[in-house]
Amino acid sequence: MENWRKFELECVDYLNKTYGNYFSHLGFSDSTTSDIEYKKDEKSFYIEAKMPSAQSGQFVLLPDSDKKEFVFSPRNKSKIDENVQFIIDHMNKNFSKYENAGTRGEEIYLPQDLFSNWIISNYKNQGVEFFITKEKDFIIFPIEQYSQYFKINCNFRVKKSGSSNVPKSRQNDVLNQLSNMNIEFVLLDNFMIKSTQSINNIRFSIADSDYMIRKYDDDTYRIRKLSNTNNPNVIFSIKLIKDQDKFDLEKFKSRL
Repeated sequence: MENWRKFELECVDYLNKTYGNYFSHLGFSDSTTSDIEYKKDEKSFYIEAKMPSAQSGQFVLLPDSDKKEFVFSPRNKSKIDENVQFIIDHMNKNFSKYENAGTRGEEIYLPQDLFSNWIISNYKNQGVEFFITKEKDFIIFPIEQYSQYFKINCNFRVKKSGSSNVPKSRQNDVLNQLSNMNIEFVLLDNFMIKSTQSINNIRFSIADSDYMIRKYDDDTYRIRKLSNTNNPNVIFSIKLIKDQDKFDLEKFKSRL
């Protein structure tokens, strides 16, 4: 299991042991849904888990070479706002620099508050009220304090789109392919498999799509469809810079 997945589960376990068994993990694959839900009686809100160094959001900008400007992709899951528009305006003024950013990327030098405002707005739209992270100990703070806890870097680079679940229309083909590869397995819920063989990171193709087997835990594996799309993304990266403020923790406790 990837470290970030383990971290999310570790956060849920800590919250339940420390503040009562009211916290549920909502899964790994849906970027439009937060990581952790708190639910007690009629009270409910969401908590986002972030490792001390991580990515914290992204959106696609498509270069229009004729007009020499960047276009906010209609396939973005987030919406364009004044923060995004400010970034686009900045990049349009330096179009030749960012147009050829490639996979190495180009840094976007703009005020931290601008980046923080976009991140906060994006997570608020998902119902997030608090973040949880960890240095030596766990740190919990209200979403409004984001820029106090994280240094934010912004980079524009070409990045392969993330992997996705196997479409239902292809699931039988994938299972047949596993059998053809002499992989012995038991099919579990959510199209996961259990196998005693060493099959982590095995990659295979069906028609025009690539798939990869990734270890989830012990002898349990997930099968993911790999993306064929390379998109230029504005990517926000974060690094923890602050210890727990006791007043921020008290705000969390008072919300329970």
